[in-house]
Amino acid sequence: MFLALLNPGSLWEDVGGVFRAFGPVVMPVTVLQLVCRDYVVQPGGQAPPRPHIRPYVHAADEAHVLGLARAFPMTAATGPAVRGAGLVAEMEGRVGRLVTAWLGWPPDDADSRGPAGGLVTLVQARSAGGDLRWSIGWLLVRPQARRRGLGRELVATALAAAATAGASAVWVETEGRWSGSLAFWRAVGFQAV
Repeated sequence: MFLALLNPGSLWEDVGGVFRAFGPVVMPVTVLQLVCRDYVVQPGGQAPPRPHIRPYVHAADEAHVLGLARAFPMTAATGPAVRGAGLVAEMEGRVGRLVTAWLGWPPDDADSRGPAGGLVTLVQARSAGGDLRWSIGWLLVRPQARRRGLGRELVATALAAAATAGASAVWVETEGRWSGSLAFWRAVGFQAV
């Protein structure tokens, strides 16, 4: 599913059925696109402790990324496991594609001495027509680090970087059957297009 942050009033639209290999069988996957525009961080009252977020350093942080990948094994509900080496390679970027990433730790591990609790990547790429497009390529939050603001803080960091760089919209992709994922992306301001 592809999510993006849009103006209110956007409609969910099924972009089409996609088939993904899952072990020896092929399972249908509904892919939706969502976009986020005009993202604004809402000021609040007394703020709870915040997660610690810092930029990913390619060679130095590889062990954190490999550890995060191991936290997401293959299951019938989620599909194929995240492959650590592939994720590290994806973050290196490639011709026509710039990838920036951040690691995060939940508030109770704000000194960031333990394994990273999450990761977000912001991808800047040009379409075939030459248009610049921004997307969140990966958002991984360890199950034990969820529901503590880490995912929101990682997304806010990526959206702020995109806005600073001049992005007018940021896109994200997820599978339609992942109701928790859809609820999260909608809660942080993304809507289907």
